[in-house]
Amino acid sequence: MDDKIIIPYGLTMEQEYFPGFGSRELRQFLIGGAASAVLGALLLIFSGQLLALIVCIMIGASGSIMAVRKDPYTRISVVTQIGNMIKFRRTQQNFRYVYKSPWEQS
Repeated sequence: MDDKIIIPYGLTMEQEYFPGFGSRELRQFLIGGAASAVLGALLLIFSGQLLALIVCIMIGASGSIMAVRKDPYTRISVVTQIGNMIKFRRTQQNFRYVYKSPWEQS
């Protein structure tokens, strides 16, 4: 009997429709798609160009897919990374200590 442990790679805790895109990402995509549709409708109203509506919806949908899809290796999306960067900037960045050389006597 082999004493090797086989650890499966790429398992996720939630169901995904395709790699890196689950139900949470679907909700975020639908919100982004709806926002781009509203923006496209406003462009259609003010410009009268149907092409503006179509382009806005297509760019918004593809952009939101790219922003919310998780990387299969790191499991982090662009939206998650931006949230992590904002949290990091809000944390304390002042490290209050006094440097003393270990060779000097106090």
